[in-house]
Amino acid sequence: MKKVYTLLSTVFVALLLVIGITSLFSSGGEAEKPKLTFSGLLDGSYFAERRAYYAQTFPQSESLKSTNTWLNGFYKFSGLSGENDVSLIIDANGNAADHGASLEKPQPSKPQDTEPSSVPSSTDGETASSSTEPTQPSSMVDEGAVVENLGVALLIGNRAVEVPYADYSSMDNYSGAVTGIADALGSSVRTFSIAVPNGAEFYTTEDYHTGDSSQINMIDYVYSKMGSNVRTVDAYSKLAAHIDEYIYFRTDHHWTQLGAYYAYTAFCEAAGFKAEPLSKFEQGEYTNFVGSMYNFLSDYPQAEILRNDPDTLTYYEPFVEAKARYYTDATLSEEYVIGVISYVGDDVSNKYLCFLGGDHPVTIIRTDVTDGPVCLLLKESYGNAFAPWLTSHYSKIIVVDPREFNRDGKPSLDLAAFAKEQGVNDCIVLNYPMMLSSDSYIEWLNRLVK
Repeated sequence: MKKVYTLLSTVFVALLLVIGITSLFSSGGEAEKPKLTFSGLLDGSYFAERRAYYAQTFPQSESLKSTNTWLNGFYKFSGLSGENDVSLIIDANGNAADHGASLEKPQPSKPQDTEPSSVPSSTDGETASSSTEPTQPSSMVDEGAVVENLGVALLIGNRAVEVPYADYSSMDNYSGAVTGIADALGSSVRTFSIAVPNGAEFYTTEDYHTGDSSQINMIDYVYSKMGSNVRTVDAYSKLAAHIDEYIYFRTDHHWTQLGAYYAYTAFCEAAGFKAEPLSKFEQGEYTNFVGSMYNFLSDYPQAEILRNDPDTLTYYEPFVEAKARYYTDATLSEEYVIGVISYVGDDVSNKYLCFLGGDHPVTIIRTDVTDGPVCLLLKESYGNAFAPWLTSHYSKIIVVDPREFNRDGKPSLDLAAFAKEQGVNDCIVLNYPMMLSSDSYIEWLNRLVK
């Protein structure tokens, strides 16, 4: 038997050597071999280009990828907790804390003062169209960004979700960060915290929304640790009362804009506003939306159920006049037109980018609510679907993404000074559960006021 193992090992090693040597002398087809330069060696770009070239020209790469996908099919778990529709569980090395995605990259000059990327209202249920074609989404990933393991990705039936785990030390720090923001803004600004659950809380087997994965417990805990100057908002109860509605996507980790609406009604109760009824908003939709959770799980054949059963994204247009601009830093020296609800072309798979055109350092929405106060919204991408609902109450909504400031060569922001300059009356800190235990995101919240 030992001779058999030795023979098999020898054959395997020989096969690897043949493939490796062949790849070194491959012509590369249309791919251009990177040139070795001194500057490329110093900044590391040569090695990155070489890796990309090697991946493109490796012999039988497509066949090997297909084989890898087939092998990944053995990562199948069934019968968990007595349920047979749980088909896939993998570590969720989530990087939502590290970066966002935007609909289009800033151009070197300011566009005209028009609304080319706004979606025309549609009442016939079909996807709205526009003559303006946006570019592909641009990822704002930082090379070398810290990737945190915040839970697991779970495929259950035709739905995929992120399952968070409580880290009480980190959640203490999250509560402290929000309290610190309220302290820095002062008593003249009302500070609200909206911690919202994701779909795993409502659409998974019991093992995945109890114990350290109970999101209601996480939310209650972080709220209990916040200072008295933070007004906490119970969005959880509103969402829980509507779980039979389409409030979370199945193929994407976000909530729908309808889900964000129910959180908005909870905020209105806390803020003393009268929530506007859905009937006042014209709506339209994008069909065939296959989102982030499918992309995350796409190497596994079980995920094909998501691709074959896509989501529909329904958007709601503000009924007040609302114009949105985004900015690359807090100086607001360069502005770029974007829609509160933006047009997303067929070539853009991430339909969730229709909300504010995705994630930008600063987005400002100005409305014709002339006597309305000014709101500052600190958020990750969950806040994008929430922001349009605020247009009914505020004359100006300033949306800030903490991930885009005070780190990694990004611009600086002194939040307290900025809020005073902008005449902010209310500040909302809105995050989904993964951020409550993300040390990176919490640190960037802290840096806004330090």
